[in-house]
Amino acid sequence: MKEQLINDVLQFLTGKLPAEHATDLRLYLYYQLAEYDVTKKCTDVAVREEKTYMDYLYMYLAGLKMAGRSDKTIEHYKLQLCLMLHDLAKPVREITTEDLFTYLAQCKAQRQVGNRYLNNKRICFNSFFGWLQRKKHIVYNPAAALDQIHYEKKVKKPYSDEEREILRCACKKERDLALIELLYSTGMRVGELVRLNRQDIHWDTMDCVVFGKGAKEREVYLNASSCYHLKKYLLSRKDTNPALFVSSKSPYSRLTEHGVRQILQRLGIRAGVEKVHPHRYRATAATNALNRGMPIQDVQALLGHEDISTTMIYCTVARDNVRAAHKRYLSA
Repeated sequence: MKEQLINDVLQFLTGKLPAEHATDLRLYLYYQLAEYDVTKKCTDVAVREEKTYMDYLYMYLAGLKMAGRSDKTIEHYKLQLCLMLHDLAKPVREITTEDLFTYLAQCKAQRQVGNRYLNNKRICFNSFFGWLQRKKHIVYNPAAALDQIHYEKKVKKPYSDEEREILRCACKKERDLALIELLYSTGMRVGELVRLNRQDIHWDTMDCVVFGKGAKEREVYLNASSCYHLKKYLLSRKDTNPALFVSSKSPYSRLTEHGVRQILQRLGIRAGVEKVHPHRYRATAATNALNRGMPIQDVQALLGHEDISTTMIYCTVARDNVRAAHKRYLSA
């Protein structure tokens, strides 16, 4: 009944509410009505309606939204949980640890997915059922008994100084040069970059504020090279789009994450450098900062990580630095 009521409200607002706000409204209504039993007024004795797994799912997703989790994270959790709940086809209160283990084993066997992917699924399940337990919708969390699925954690390889110079020289447009220089100088995520506007750049202090995961803002900094090429690119533009980076052809629309990845992929092919993508510039910024003496806590702040162990995944310490440290601390 609750879902029908929400659908009726959204149907009534069709055409009156921007499409991009419909999902937010649905999640908000589920969140506000989570602790209410909704029944249609009639002369019969009202019978308490059992919640479906979709009721619980939308309540959970609404909680993630209210907690400030990113839209990408919410969509990822929604997909993984929908697949699992649909395949198990059981009320959430009846789902057991064995059900979840069997489901993961079948994914491994039938879809040939890797352990990293399976462990990400396990994390989604644990978050969902843990929330249900905390809200007292279920007695115990069946995902809590699932062991962590181990996988090989590969250190993200940064660009060498030579590769970065080759990529610079391969840029045919000032926009592309400004783009890669800004990615390296700030260590920002591609999603943070494409949301920036011209007015967000503070030229006098050579910095800007970006909004990272969970709508958390942090300050990032431009070096002299990125500042120079960004100014040169903006002065060359003839459009009035407030976006910091736009397409090179009319109607000069704001670059998307996919658009930036395509630009860098083509740049890598032209330069003869393998695996050119935006996130690799983030890893390179972190690695070079660490190798050149920046404290790990400052690198963590630069990247906007809550957990310092996440920062370490991005950092490759140069062998020469390790050798010098060994000589300094363990020579005797």
